[in-house]
Amino acid sequence: MDATEATRREAERMHRANVAAGGDPTRPLEFVLREVTSRGLDVYALQEGDSQLKGGRATFDSQAGSILYEDRGSEFERAFLIAHELGHVVLEGSTLDVVTFEVEPDRSMEDAPVGVDRVLDYGARERREVKMDLFAREYLLPRPVLREFHVNEGLTSAMIATRFGAPLAVVQQQLLDALLLPADEQHPVGSGGVAAALTPDPTQMEAAAHRGLAFQLQAGPGTGKTRTLVRRIEGLLADGVDPATILVLTFSNKAANELSERIAASNPLAAAAMWIGTFHAFGLDIVHRFHDQLALPAAPRLIDRTEAIELLEEEFPRLDLKHYRNLWDPALDLSDMLSSISRAKDEVIDAAGYRVLAQSMAARAGTDQDARVRAQKCLEVAMLFEAYERLLTTHQLLDFGDLVALPVRLVEGSAEVRDALRARHEHVLVDEYQDVNRASVRLLKAIVGDGRNLWVVGDARQSIYRFRGASATNIARFAVDFPGAQTAQLGINYRSDERIVDVFTEFARGMQASTSTLPLTLKADRGTRGEQVELRVAESPDDEISALAASITALHEQGIAYGGQAVLCASNARLNAIAVGLEARGIPALYLGSLFERPEIKDLLALLSLATDPRAAAMVRVATMARHQMPLQDVMRVIEHLRAANPASLAWSAIHAEVDGLADGSREALARLSPLFAGVNASTNPWTLLAGWTIDGLEIAKTLYRTGDAQSRMKGLAIWQFLNFCRRQPRGQGIPVLRLLDRIRRLALLSEDRGLSQLPRSAENIDAVRLMTIHGSKGLEFEVVHLPGMVTSGLPRNNVPPRCPPPDGLIHGSEGLTGIEAVKAGHDEEEECLFFVALSRARNRLQLYAYARQADGRARSPSRFVAPIERLLAHPAHVPLRAGPTLTGVPLSITWQGRPQWTDIQVNLFERCPRRFLYTHVLKLGGRRTETAFMKMHNVVSEVFEWLKREHETTSPTIDELAARFEEAWRSRGVTEHGYAEDYRRIGKRLVEFLIESRSRGVSAPAPPISLRWAEGEILVSPDGVAHVDGGSVTVRRVKTGKQRSNAFDDIEYTVLHLAAVQAYGPHAQVEVTYLTSETIQPMKISSRKLESRREKLQSFLQAMRAGQSTM
Repeated sequence: MDATEATRREAERMHRANVAAGGDPTRPLEFVLREVTSRGLDVYALQEGDSQLKGGRATFDSQAGSILYEDRGSEFERAFLIAHELGHVVLEGSTLDVVTFEVEPDRSMEDAPVGVDRVLDYGARERREVKMDLFAREYLLPRPVLREFHVNEGLTSAMIATRFGAPLAVVQQQLLDALLLPADEQHPVGSGGVAAALTPDPTQMEAAAHRGLAFQLQAGPGTGKTRTLVRRIEGLLADGVDPATILVLTFSNKAANELSERIAASNPLAAAAMWIGTFHAFGLDIVHRFHDQLALPAAPRLIDRTEAIELLEEEFPRLDLKHYRNLWDPALDLSDMLSSISRAKDEVIDAAGYRVLAQSMAARAGTDQDARVRAQKCLEVAMLFEAYERLLTTHQLLDFGDLVALPVRLVEGSAEVRDALRARHEHVLVDEYQDVNRASVRLLKAIVGDGRNLWVVGDARQSIYRFRGASATNIARFAVDFPGAQTAQLGINYRSDERIVDVFTEFARGMQASTSTLPLTLKADRGTRGEQVELRVAESPDDEISALAASITALHEQGIAYGGQAVLCASNARLNAIAVGLEARGIPALYLGSLFERPEIKDLLALLSLATDPRAAAMVRVATMARHQMPLQDVMRVIEHLRAANPASLAWSAIHAEVDGLADGSREALARLSPLFAGVNASTNPWTLLAGWTIDGLEIAKTLYRTGDAQSRMKGLAIWQFLNFCRRQPRGQGIPVLRLLDRIRRLALLSEDRGLSQLPRSAENIDAVRLMTIHGSKGLEFEVVHLPGMVTSGLPRNNVPPRCPPPDGLIHGSEGLTGIEAVKAGHDEEEECLFFVALSRARNRLQLYAYARQADGRARSPSRFVAPIERLLAHPAHVPLRAGPTLTGVPLSITWQGRPQWTDIQVNLFERCPRRFLYTHVLKLGGRRTETAFMKMHNVVSEVFEWLKREHETTSPTIDELAARFEEAWRSRGVTEHGYAEDYRRIGKRLVEFLIESRSRGVSAPAPPISLRWAEGEILVSPDGVAHVDGGSVTVRRVKTGKQRSNAFDDIEYTVLHLAAVQAYGPHAQVEVTYLTSETIQPMKISSRKLESRREKLQSFLQAMRAGQSTM
């Protein structure tokens, strides 16, 4: 049980004791006053702003033994303030004065692991205040009490709120915790941190006792580094060091929390006084304290990647970009460029410095075309970087990279700030030193000077965060950064069986990260008790999952809980398939995966979209939900009625009687659905809607709680995580529901939603197999670790360079390498570290898996990481398999009127997303998407192009005709009310000009549609132009307003176009694609072998389309 849950349990116990003694919790102020006075404390209500409140809303005076609180707000709000202060007294003792500046009664027990919440509220003070808010809420509204009222007595959340005089949102948050999160038991079935020795060994004691110059402790897996760190802190306190002068920096919020809890267990006052948190949180603290010297407000707003992209999209059309020019949806390009900017900030390089490096590359490139292109790309990033810096300054905003880079520049440049920080933080300790980036090292150097009283611990072989700027070289350079530094090593592994220790220490010998560190020599404290490490080789990827399932089942039958077993993969893609495979075989798997792709979340998102979509397209999904089931024919009748009526949002809720032909059951389903949206308007908070539906409207939470099996628990966790994400959203204009839906789309597009797959802490109590990435397993341990995917390109993964490689010389320690070479070298080293981390997570059993052949039958070689440890592995002659059920989708029953006919564009959409093809072209449901300025500009260009094909198929318009047509289209569809409207207009005109130029090649000819007949149906191909060129050959044209992708001609659309061109104009006809954004014309090239393969694939698509299959 973690400290947060222990806090809530104590509050619940006190509530029950008060009730047993006659207290009435439905009168919250009297209830809490009864508790406080029984403890001999005085309570005084003061006017808002009274000087005795010391600028806060409530205080505890330890000398007087009194609680003072602001006498305003409802009875519940005043009771909450008192209960908050009571929490300080109960949990921290009555010897510490407290001032509480703000309370948040409906706060979540955990911040969402995406966006700005990743770094906020994790200073020592904030952690305490979060805990006291949870204590106060639990004391006034215990989860078991609310659960009893809701589940067994049938009270709604509103009824419960009325009974206790509490705000509805507070009751709903408490019910969500009570119903969706599993109960926290004393002994979770999973595992947390490293098992530590009860008595410190000599290497731990010696390291903890070090005093004086900088000290680096190299701590291999399972050696008790956190215990040693805690022991050092306890030693400093025993020496009389003021805890307020101790600064402890960690790499994650989770590590900061756990460290704080360990210290607080023996010395809560010291834990409250010292600063424990991440480098980013510490940097934010510096920014807040010295904001005036940074020309920032006292609380500058922090933005995440999605907000940064929104900010830059306005500026994008003004930038003269070529390589990163995306004039349709620049989000992905902007994200790639922002990653480069973030990487520069990790190295404390600003926009000016970035430009200098890029210009230096350009000067050295000479006639080397590849080098010139790399330099041009870096110059384009520099241009965006300059615009980004300007926008951040203008709007007084910060991003994550600024949280360390800005403090570094401030501390390095200001002796006053430097002296203030050195005086405050006399003892500095750093956990996971291998994960710090160069900016963090420079911040440390500025604060600790010569390194005296600096103590760090880490393991270069576990450096797995290269994408954040971390590098094992910081371990190697420690004595250079802090001259005179001493280094020592922990020598005993307390976690793993000796055979497992032998395997990962053997692999460590050849690791690049081992070259500049002490040799890894570990004694296994536990000796040899388990089985030899195995490599199980199956025939295919599917068989690998069957082998994995068989092994998990066998171990479970031997008494090893599901929750004690973990499956680790390098990426989420393979984990998704494994999760499906395990669950299909009845093996519970603890894995959220892509949160927004989970069925229960899609259901809620579909409901949410009904609040704003006048045509109610999401009714197709909503009609599959148990309470609102309707036949598809009736759903389409409703949607077609709405399409014809063109009503306002939510008009669908009142049309039961207007739609002809609906079955009685469908009308009843609509009648049940309508009340969910009662009172909803444009300003409704999406969290309020979703929480109300989950608890009361749909009774999802109650149903999942009552079911209680592992699958229901996972659904509950997913919904809790989703609602937790929805609680706090970035500020912005527009309808809140639409903003949330648009943000979700963008997060998914940019893969910025990965943090949401991180499970809440209470999930540790579910007895299910842990599925996680190797990154996510860092710092954890398990009875058994299963490591599938030990094949070529599985681990290590392919070394694919980023789309925006850094300029030469940006990455510290990469002398003599180009930017792209430095990135690739870092990737290779990090993959070794990932494998090392995976090998060292297991206590008793470690099993590796591979497969001999790919799904297409081609042989697959084992991972090159296997060879160094081959002699230590057992290779079972027989690999048991546990077959799973065959999963097949049920085709949608479609009756075609006559011979099916599709266009080449529709076939291409089916290849990309069969479900979207179904919705768009079979059900005629267009997806709602907010039209950006870029999209509007492209719509104008498309309209002009359609006019050209219609009116000037074989001729060219005059300049005046073209200008007039463009202006007409711009007025009706263009970006007219925008700050940069003229820039968009200028770009749109240039796209049209290049379109005209591209048509001048050859002699234009009519381009009638071409029919390709197949047994399954007909494909109608409409070329964008046909031209006769020199030599008598024919060119068939396709025009794209965007720019070319490297693998664009792999799309089935171009296979169809090629087949059509050859059928209509002979075997020498050439397909040519014009890309307006990049101003390039590309002839299509395809080998006969690939063409035949694509033809076969096309036929399988047509068969699926005719059969109504919406998944492939």
